[in-house]
Amino acid sequence: SKTELESRSVLRLSDFNKVVRKRTLEKEDDVPISIPYVSNEKVEPEELCHVCSVYTGRETYPCRICYKVYHESCLRKLGQCNDPASSVLLKKALKATGWSCQNCDDLSSLLTEEELHNLFSSLDRYEVAQDSSIGLEDFMEYRKRCYADEDGGTLPKESLQEDLARFHRIDKDNTGSITWWEFINFESIRILKKRSKNSNVHLMSPREIEIARRLFRIYDDSHQGNITEVNAKKAIAAYYTLFIECDDTLNGFAVFSKKEEELAFVLTESLSFTMDTEADKSRNVSWQEYILELSLYVLAARPNLSPVPVESSEWTKGVVVSTEMDCDLKRTTL
Repeated sequence: SKTELESRSVLRLSDFNKVVRKRTLEKEDDVPISIPYVSNEKVEPEELCHVCSVYTGRETYPCRICYKVYHESCLRKLGQCNDPASSVLLKKALKATGWSCQNCDDLSSLLTEEELHNLFSSLDRYEVAQDSSIGLEDFMEYRKRCYADEDGGTLPKESLQEDLARFHRIDKDNTGSITWWEFINFESIRILKKRSKNSNVHLMSPREIEIARRLFRIYDDSHQGNITEVNAKKAIAAYYTLFIECDDTLNGFAVFSKKEEELAFVLTESLSFTMDTEADKSRNVSWQEYILELSLYVLAARPNLSPVPVESSEWTKGVVVSTEMDCDLKRTTL
């Protein structure tokens, strides 16, 4: 019938954004991966639009994670980039900052069916309303109840202050509330943090590995695949600066923080998954160790607006990186 033909001709987001999830984590997810340090293979963006698969001569926009490319008109047909803020973010695909497609922008797509089910069950149990903004009061109440169930007792005053600060970092536009998308991304990283580091390396894309390798080489003067622990921290922090931009062009939709403030945050609070030892200028970190430590943050850095906050750590305190110079240096070499 005519109606059936029309319905078949309509583009649906689910047709191009299908998430294939594992039912649960398996043994092979924890198997270490040997990622070669020396590789001349360069990751290139796809040539044809992921939606229409047609060369039209129109400008295409590559995702900085999966390297699929899209026409803006095709994204609009899928219901994407229909608001001014999304359109501005899309244009960053052609800049050093880059842009994440609708699939890579959603960190919950990395979770298994079991993990996602447990997450939504806990949200229902704690009466967190879905598909709506979450205010500070609701967020803090959620964190108190999570702590009581997971650790027992009352949330300590220090943790209370950390959660309060964490909320304000997630709330980039200072509206006093965070979107459902921001909240789910934050919770997804908390879940991924509980996994083994090997499991998170399995989730990294070839492009993310390529960038990590190039950053490591900048500090590897001997070209032997080993750098000092201090430089390993700098390399991880440098990865963070690649996706930070002091940008006021979003005008009320979202405003990025200054580079100095964001970098101070990552050095003191974002790199909790790194080594738990004191900084040792004489100790070397191998390429394989580095990629393990970097993996979770690489995943947390996928969303468009900014990397998702991770828990605090003593390991990165005292590390100094020249944000302006290092950020520009890394971008030009990558």
